[in-house]
Amino acid sequence: MIDAFDFITAFLIGLAGAGHCFGMCGGIISALSFNTEKSQHLKIQLTYNAGRITSYTFLTLFFSFFFQTFSNYYEDAGYYLRTLAAIILFLMGLYLLKKSQLIIKIEKVGTLIWRLLSPIAKSLLPIKSTKHAFLAGFIWGWLPCGLVYSSLIWISARATPIEATVLMIGFGLGTLPAMLATGIFSNGLKENWKKLHLDKISGSFMLIYALWTLPYTQNLIQLSLTLF
Repeated sequence: MIDAFDFITAFLIGLAGAGHCFGMCGGIISALSFNTEKSQHLKIQLTYNAGRITSYTFLTLFFSFFFQTFSNYYEDAGYYLRTLAAIILFLMGLYLLKKSQLIIKIEKVGTLIWRLLSPIAKSLLPIKSTKHAFLAGFIWGWLPCGLVYSSLIWISARATPIEATVLMIGFGLGTLPAMLATGIFSNGLKENWKKLHLDKISGSFMLIYALWTLPYTQNLIQLSLTLF
């Protein structure tokens, strides 16, 4: 069963990462609607983002199966995976609070794969149809991104494959406002986004939730309950 706090956290990570999304994908999103009719802009943007979120869920499904298989072979794997998930979440909280850039270094992992995919991704621009938009979104979803990679590790290490897929969809939905703002609403929403302080609110929530989900913390709580 999916933990409601996990889903909220996944959504908030995507939502609060707007500043990162603007920087990483702003140019790509802005280029999507070139040479397309104005009436098709929203449709193209939504289809592209559907492809992007699909690529995230595909990767999550793969990694969660890997982690689950690992857990089946090693008795203590679940403990270490939950610890890893909490650490990743804590580092994401620090990043959103602008206290650490360590989590973004994970981006280097996907550089090699992106070198192979980038020529294909660029060949799909400008977008000519919704089919091209979905395919472009799926491929551009592999663009090296520390926010995506860290979310991928956290979700895959924390949940079963089915649960992980739902959580990653939650993360993807959280990124939608920023991506649509870049592609459609552009300046107005982007300029006012920082005033919402979503990064600080979400970052603080993640730090607290990360500490709460640490297996060590849970053990202390259980011990306290038995004593009192």
